[in-house]
Amino acid sequence: MLTAAAGCSPDEQTNDQSKPVCDGKLKGDVFDTLVGDSGVADEKVSKFSPNEWTAGGYCYLYGKKHAVEIDYLWRSDSTSDLDRYRSPGPSTVKTFKVGPTTGYLERPKVRVAAGNVNQNRAWLALPCPIPGEKTRDHAMLEIEVKEPPPARSVDDSLSKAFISALTIATSYLGDEVFKCSASPSAAAPGAASPTASSG
Repeated sequence: MLTAAAGCSPDEQTNDQSKPVCDGKLKGDVFDTLVGDSGVADEKVSKFSPNEWTAGGYCYLYGKKHAVEIDYLWRSDSTSDLDRYRSPGPSTVKTFKVGPTTGYLERPKVRVAAGNVNQNRAWLALPCPIPGEKTRDHAMLEIEVKEPPPARSVDDSLSKAFISALTIATSYLGDEVFKCSASPSAAAPGAASPTASSG
């Protein structure tokens, strides 16, 4: 379920919020859903400069009740085995499709001062050449949407919101910015179709 298409045109309005989402690069009501009933009240853009080559970037959206982080990171076979970045893990609760790519909704355990707690995280890894690199077939762009722990219960509404937000981020970063061939088109709403994970 897509509530809005990604875009970077300044005159493009996808909701009633006049405030840009992640510096105007990502837009949509779904981000309001993730941060709570009050909607996006503030944002912090940090190292989120996809039009300038960096290995990764992230930004935070804050509501009165919750926060969410959107980020991207390059993986290459020169640093690790890429297979583990496109497989469900023990914390996967749902798999879904974003275009031809499989995404994962997870509840991993993370360590905080009070001990180990769950975190909600939706992510995928697109086959994608690193800009400026000669080797084009052995790199992936990992994109994720996650919230700081402790995690909320993942009901159907929250699950759809995470999947929709990841679809928007993937369409923008994978298709418009980094031109990954496997990314969904922004003009293809409904590209995300959640299915129960079998593993």
